[in-house]
Amino acid sequence: MPGPLRSLLHGFSQIFLQAHAGCGLLVLLAVALGAPALLPGMLLGVGGATLWAGLRGYPPGDVALGLYGYNAALLGALATLCWGLSPTGLAVTLLCAVLSCPLQAGLLLAMRRRGWPPGFTLPFVLLGWGLLALSTAPSAGPVDAVAATWPAWLQAGLRGIGQVVFLDHAASGACLLLGVLLAERRAGLWLALGALIGTFAALGVGLAGAANGLHGFNPALAALASSQVQRGAAPLAAALLAALLSLAAHRYGWPVLTLPFILACWGLRALAPVRPAQPQVSRGS
Repeated sequence: MPGPLRSLLHGFSQIFLQAHAGCGLLVLLAVALGAPALLPGMLLGVGGATLWAGLRGYPPGDVALGLYGYNAALLGALATLCWGLSPTGLAVTLLCAVLSCPLQAGLLLAMRRRGWPPGFTLPFVLLGWGLLALSTAPSAGPVDAVAATWPAWLQAGLRGIGQVVFLDHAASGACLLLGVLLAERRAGLWLALGALIGTFAALGVGLAGAANGLHGFNPALAALASSQVQRGAAPLAAALLAALLSLAAHRYGWPVLTLPFILACWGLRALAPVRPAQPQVSRGS
């Protein structure tokens, strides 16, 4: 596979902390199936950030692993939700893609030289808040109720995985889960378990949106990320903490995006020792 194409696919797979071209391809497929209008913005974001990172002379290995692409992919999706595929939306996507690169470079440098925790999707969160402040926040659509059956709960969990990339479809979530399982089976299992934990937590406190996966994506990411570097029950604890933070944010209407996932991982890292990351895991994604 040509190097630029592999870097592009890694940019998509790194949304789920994987450097795996097959995973990235399935992320693209999930978006194409669930919300094809988001695909041009995400491609523009990943391509723009990857190209800019290369031109700016950032470490080629990081660029090839997609570490400069995944934040831009999420920003491209959010900009498209806010402004559509308009000149404004495309310009904002490119601007955010460029701005995300120095933020990511600084986070990677601080992690490697100063021992800071990984930045994960922090550039997306910081720039995403700016996008939401400048535009009308995208509507979450109608909120569905969850039937008290295992198929309904599983469907809600899959939709929670889909919400990582703003997809509200169980089939898209299943495609994303398949991509992570293809890259690393253990990571995929924790991703699914984290999404279910978030769903059950929302049901337990009676918050709306559980069926749509709105409370599942942060615990899913937290469990996945923690499973890469911590053993035992740490991924479970990360998912529970992310679920609590996410529920509090939704209760008060705070647009935190993926911040609960980041804070949960930082909190667990401060409390528990970590083991070295596996070779296939992104460094700082």
